[in-house]
Amino acid sequence: MASTSQSASRRSLRPHTTPNVRENARRQRERLLARQAELEALAGPIHEATDKLSKLEATVASRAQAPLKKIERLEQTRDRRIKKIQEQYAVKIAEIQQGMEAGTETLTPQEREQESSLLREYAEAIVTFSRSASASELAPLLGVSTREAKKLIMQAKADLGVADVAESAGSSSEDKQDDKQTVPAAS
Repeated sequence: MASTSQSASRRSLRPHTTPNVRENARRQRERLLARQAELEALAGPIHEATDKLSKLEATVASRAQAPLKKIERLEQTRDRRIKKIQEQYAVKIAEIQQGMEAGTETLTPQEREQESSLLREYAEAIVTFSRSASASELAPLLGVSTREAKKLIMQAKADLGVADVAESAGSSSEDKQDDKQTVPAAS
């Protein structure tokens, strides 16, 4: 059993008087503050680890987002370049179409000279061929009808200034014979 002095001291701790109540509340606050400080000290490593983990997660997330952001930037750059190229080519196409509509595509003097020399060569070749062969032999070579081949021969001679009356008379008699081709009757 407890002695009277011990029971008296225990009773003095009880909050039944105003000074004891204040003292007990102060001690309780001190105990709570000490426990809170102890818990905070214990939680310090937890908070540090949590902070480090959140920083690591942020780093990993930003590293994971970096390629996506880079892809997005590249796609935007590509789209801008495509748009710019499309605009440039649209302008060039419009210029060419205007040139076509205006009919400004003409031969340069050098091209005209080359064209006339080639046409002269062509006419000479036709005249040379017609001296050794008939218009009916020229027609399949050029892919035209015999009548058209004769016109080409006459045009080539006219362009070259060759006036072979005998050949033109011979060719006109060939025309008549080619036009009047008859099929022998079956007997």
